[in-house]
Amino acid sequence: MIYYTLKDPESVNQLGSISQSSPMNLSKTLLCAVSLVSASVATADKLDDHIRTVMSRSHTPGLVFGVFKDGKMLRSGAYGYANLELNVRAKTSNVFEIGSVSKMFTSTLILKLREEGKVNLQDRADQFIPDLPAEWQGVTVAQLMNHTSGIPDMEEIFGYDSYRNLYTPKQVIEIANSRPMDFNPGQRWRYSNTGYYLLGLIIEKIEAKPFHKSLETRILKPLGMSETRISNPTDVIPNRASGYMWADGRLQNRDAMQPSACLGAGTMVSTIRDMAIWDSAITHHRILSKASQDLMWQATETSSGTADYGFGWFIDSWRHHRTLSHSGGTAGFSCQYRRYRDLGISVMVFTNLYANNALGVEIRIADAVHPGISYHSAKPIPDDGPSTKAILAAMKDVSEGKKTSSGVAPEMMTRYNAQSAQTWKERLSTLKSFQLIEQSKNPPADPGTGVSTVETRVYRLESKRGTEIILFKLTADWKVGFQQSIERD
Repeated sequence: MIYYTLKDPESVNQLGSISQSSPMNLSKTLLCAVSLVSASVATADKLDDHIRTVMSRSHTPGLVFGVFKDGKMLRSGAYGYANLELNVRAKTSNVFEIGSVSKMFTSTLILKLREEGKVNLQDRADQFIPDLPAEWQGVTVAQLMNHTSGIPDMEEIFGYDSYRNLYTPKQVIEIANSRPMDFNPGQRWRYSNTGYYLLGLIIEKIEAKPFHKSLETRILKPLGMSETRISNPTDVIPNRASGYMWADGRLQNRDAMQPSACLGAGTMVSTIRDMAIWDSAITHHRILSKASQDLMWQATETSSGTADYGFGWFIDSWRHHRTLSHSGGTAGFSCQYRRYRDLGISVMVFTNLYANNALGVEIRIADAVHPGISYHSAKPIPDDGPSTKAILAAMKDVSEGKKTSSGVAPEMMTRYNAQSAQTWKERLSTLKSFQLIEQSKNPPADPGTGVSTVETRVYRLESKRGTEIILFKLTADWKVGFQQSIERD
């Protein structure tokens, strides 16, 4: 599950929202030289073209992916560069930081200790970690695992840059405690890296050894995940990719993450090969019992409602397919891991660029193996109402720069600007097709525009601009209450 903060109704997902201004000469070189290295793909295809386009728009140096089933690689690919300074091309054996995908390993360690009777999910964190702030005492292990503790997120406070620094547990706790509790434990759900940092400390207390040693002896070595480890920047790790960020109109080097700054929250590095092994181990219960894994994948209940998160996993769906997933991000890397439970396939995507969400690419990659997952390959469906014509008429009003429209809610109309008008003018003046591909009713909800919507529609629009997937949320009287471009070729 990925969260977007939209400031403009024409914003695309984070893969395409990074500046599209002319990059430096190095980025021009990247655009020309991005190539596929894959044993399973001999020639370029539409997927390759899409990945290259996305990488060019977002200034991504390198991208590696794998699609696997039962530990077998169905398709894999490597594009761009693992290291720009040394001109080293990306390959499927590259080692990437996986950020918060590490959380599923941490939660697995806790559940393994639970199976051995060494910890109970209702045990209090302060039973294992002395001198916790008074407000944190009483928080349970389970609440740390499912983000219902209310303990503030240290990352929100000190930012990604701080992961390059060495910290003691006391310092991390003091940083997180510099802000009051977000809510009472168990009251709500809010993502907190601090919770998983504390889980790392609990594992160290129970096992009487460093976190990474428990990780090695209990998961990595038994499974043969020889290329997975913690992200210590002083270690020599063969095939380690370099991390970057795009800032001030150029790519910049990023420091590797210090394990002491993150611990159980996101300190691991891995490869496509090892993630395929991990995926197979989950499928066949090689580390945890089926009962423990089922517990790990249960949605979280709070006094304020249900959260689609278990223990280290988001529990969600995509186009009617049940999925288990997690994204990961560090100062120089981003990744996405998603299991399609009913299809039996999983996808892992690595990039060596900070804040480059891999969701859009992940879906297109899965679609290459199982067509229909992506909106781009979805079949058109019949329109059961007047809304398609009404939407096009409303967007014509937008393209003409009108201040009001009978087809757009007033609150939403104020969000369209001159850029929106130009974009819709280009779309409509060269329109080839506008196909409804998904339609669903939803309870009355405010999508952030100050207007209640009751139906969601997804369209595939083709014009000289290319193919775009555009989502509309409609009000009860068939007006556009929200619009977002979610993918574009």
